[in-house]
Amino acid sequence: LCLCALVWTTHAQSRATQTIDQMINALGGQMFLDVDDIQYNGRLFAFTRGELSGVDTFVDYIKFPDMERTEFGTKSKTIQINGGKEGKKVEGKKEASDQTPGEVEEFLKGFRTSFDYILRFVVQNRQTTIQNLPSEIIHFKRTDVVELRDPTKNRIRFYIDRDTHLPVKMQVRRNDDSKLREEEYANWHKFQGVTTPLYLSRFTDGVKIMEIRAETVVYNSRLAETLFTQLTPAK
Repeated sequence: LCLCALVWTTHAQSRATQTIDQMINALGGQMFLDVDDIQYNGRLFAFTRGELSGVDTFVDYIKFPDMERTEFGTKSKTIQINGGKEGKKVEGKKEASDQTPGEVEEFLKGFRTSFDYILRFVVQNRQTTIQNLPSEIIHFKRTDVVELRDPTKNRIRFYIDRDTHLPVKMQVRRNDDSKLREEEYANWHKFQGVTTPLYLSRFTDGVKIMEIRAETVVYNSRLAETLFTQLTPAK
């Protein structure tokens, strides 16, 4: 009986891993996995209690494994930079300041449960478990549902279009937080061999909080380390 259970568990994990592998191949395969840095720009729409409350432009720079710089606005910019356990910010004409320990911790938790990080660093971790769940219909699309538990027991679910093998939605419930965070993806285009969603919407406990409409995406442009340590506006 124990042997049969072990064989079934191994088979189920293998099928789930195959589904994830199909998704990664649809995203660009090795070209997707080999991405070292990303630069996005576009427009961001903020929502409060599900209603549109603000619109702004943004540029986002990411350098793996744990660095990010985000700039909002065009003239009087708000800039936030993070590198590991260090973080700084400046809002418009205010003086630059260090992020609080809580803000840095929140950045790291969010970054390490992000779509790009999970698929490049978490899936291959031997301590990560993967299993298939019953399929679901999302936006009239039949999706295969795969659940991951990372080494810290965060729960991540991918809802993957059965026809295109691209993700329709990702769901995250962190190990120390009851909030359910979700992202939905659409408007896929290929940049430098990497299939990329230009539309992303975010929800917390089912309430929409943000919508991102990217315009251009550049991969592996060898972003300078100083971009993540200096708060002067990037050129």
